[in-house]
Amino acid sequence: MGRFEALTDQIYEAAIVPELWPNVLQSFCRASSSFGGALFATNPHFSGWVSSPQMVDLVQAFFEQGWAEKNLRTARAVQRGLFGFVSDHDLLSPAEMETDPTYRFLRENGGGWCAGIVTPVPSGDNIVFSWERPYVDGPFSREEIESFNAVAGPLRRAALVAARLGLEKARAAAETLRALGLPAAVLSRSHKILLTNDLFERFMPSLFQDGAQRCLMTDQRADALLKAVLERLKARHWDSGVLHSLPVTGRLDRPPMVVHVVPILRAAQDVFSSAACLLVVTELSRNAAPEATILRGLFDLTPAEARVAQAVAEGMAPVEIAAEQDVSIGTVRTHLKSAFAKTGTTRQAELAVLLSRTRLP
Repeated sequence: MGRFEALTDQIYEAAIVPELWPNVLQSFCRASSSFGGALFATNPHFSGWVSSPQMVDLVQAFFEQGWAEKNLRTARAVQRGLFGFVSDHDLLSPAEMETDPTYRFLRENGGGWCAGIVTPVPSGDNIVFSWERPYVDGPFSREEIESFNAVAGPLRRAALVAARLGLEKARAAAETLRALGLPAAVLSRSHKILLTNDLFERFMPSLFQDGAQRCLMTDQRADALLKAVLERLKARHWDSGVLHSLPVTGRLDRPPMVVHVVPILRAAQDVFSSAACLLVVTELSRNAAPEATILRGLFDLTPAEARVAQAVAEGMAPVEIAAEQDVSIGTVRTHLKSAFAKTGTTRQAELAVLLSRTRLP
């Protein structure tokens, strides 16, 4: 068995246990005299990646500084539909390499020559496996590229398996929520509706619609909040202290509700999973003000914020809340301001209406 065929078991194991991909990339580095390896998905809505340990800083800078969007290598490989391993000379002319700023960046940071393979997966992404060699060591030879093809098939099959597993885990999450009586939908990395459970489907298209660019909500106020949350998620600016529970105004044909945006966060599995987040719907009854513990769960309020919010829902004024809870009026206003941000409201009356579960006018 050749040195690359010996990697087959590791490759298939990583398809099931994605945390092992850095080990696979590192093993290939040793067998190919590479500086480092990386795998990533080519998708305008996504920049997930994983690399061998010694190339983490380079790959992180490559994506954070925007070089991935300018990278001619990947674009050419995708355009040409090249099946097996390729090198730089299969993708660009020497003149292009000399003038391309991406190559300059790579050469200045320890790379400069690559060997890679692009494989499509059912999500519509292309998964790229790429290994980098220092520029001073010269390019990968044709003989080396041919030897790498011994694992082209396993890499393609492993990418396919990993992508399917990622989707199935998202489907299982939606069905688990269905078993708990919760309507749920899975959004793709482009924030379109990827799949739903049957409880969620009754809200389509009256409340949720799969728009051309992303999932939309027919409630304009809730949709503006959803758009902001999804933009933060896309930019990886996720903060548990920022609104991700979206209040939806009740109407004659439906009660008020809360839509929770739950990110699907992983490490290496992010590269293969086409799912970005779950939307989970909690319908509210039109009864008395909810208990503080329920408010905490619905809107991620702190205990103090929830107590103030509950008091507002019961019709109390800030000065009354301060006296009852033995805190200053300034403290009450601080908690109110935070509750406004987390519930998507802007006024005390609006917050009271939302939390008392009655329809807004």
